[in-house]
Amino acid sequence: MTEDVNKNEAWPRRRARASATRAKILDAASKLFLREGYVSATMPAIADAAGVSRATVFNSVGGKADVLKGCYDIAVVGDDVPLPIYARPEMQAMFAEPDPRATITRYAAIIASIGARVSPIYEVFRAAAGADPQARAMWSQIQAERHFGAARFADMFAAKSPLPSGLSLDEAADIIWVLIDKSLYHRLVIERGWPTHRFEGWFATTLSAHLL
Repeated sequence: MTEDVNKNEAWPRRRARASATRAKILDAASKLFLREGYVSATMPAIADAAGVSRATVFNSVGGKADVLKGCYDIAVVGDDVPLPIYARPEMQAMFAEPDPRATITRYAAIIASIGARVSPIYEVFRAAAGADPQARAMWSQIQAERHFGAARFADMFAAKSPLPSGLSLDEAADIIWVLIDKSLYHRLVIERGWPTHRFEGWFATTLSAHLL
């Protein structure tokens, strides 16, 4: 009985240590990917940067493409909590917003916030897709998931405000899918030097022009 109690008490500690190790690896890997690029950031280099063995990297996260995907996933939501983006409070508030224009304004703020976190590692992922078959498959999945999210927004928005005449739900989803590509944030904010609030306003104005 005492042994069972000890096991029950030890399990949360082991899980917390494993989570901390994973977070440390992904943080170190993200910095390395951004500095060196995907090809040059080798698994031994990732392990050294995290202060762990290569076996620990594999056991905690997986192979190199898995590590990159882990870095991307954390950047999308801002943490390593297994809660999807659409279940997050800011997304829930956007869905609950009754006013169509306010919905787009909320969405623009979310997209700008995600873009600020994700666009650097997104560009690394784009380059990795051209060099690693596993990363390429993950990249394709990311694009498919992004389109699913765009379609979900289009459905939600159409229930609040009829789409313009001649614009189908599928076309609306495609437009949203293009606009939420993190490369747009990277080009305008990182490369062209736009303030984030300017990007946010441009996104809201552009999306409103198509959907309202």
